[in-house]
Amino acid sequence: MARNSILPPGARWKHEQMKFRAVKIVPQGTAEQMGFTLLEVLVAVLILGLAYVAVLQNFSISLKNIDKIGKTRQAVFDELLTFSEDIKFTGANQLEGDVEVQGTLFIEGAKYRLMEVTSNSGELATLKLQPIL
Repeated sequence: MARNSILPPGARWKHEQMKFRAVKIVPQGTAEQMGFTLLEVLVAVLILGLAYVAVLQNFSISLKNIDKIGKTRQAVFDELLTFSEDIKFTGANQLEGDVEVQGTLFIEGAKYRLMEVTSNSGELATLKLQPIL
């Protein structure tokens, strides 16, 4: 027996242990069966293209909405600044450039009146204290 045998030294193979069974060899695949067909590749490219277009449209719509929100926010901010300048209280002595803001009378006292004032667009409203002249 050879030295590199898996049997312990002095042991021998018995004839009953040396049974072999037939093994069927199956080829892995032929050249015609391996890879993708042209139709499968075209369908995969079509699906990826449709997904790409959908993602790009979502980004485009999102950018338009972000721009619209920014413009609206800027317009509201500008209107708020103009509105706050128009209604600011200058005290008992009105300045030369001050114009009485027209609005709905909310409450009137002996020296002052409280007027409800709205912006030109009607989106902003507040109360303004005006001296009675």
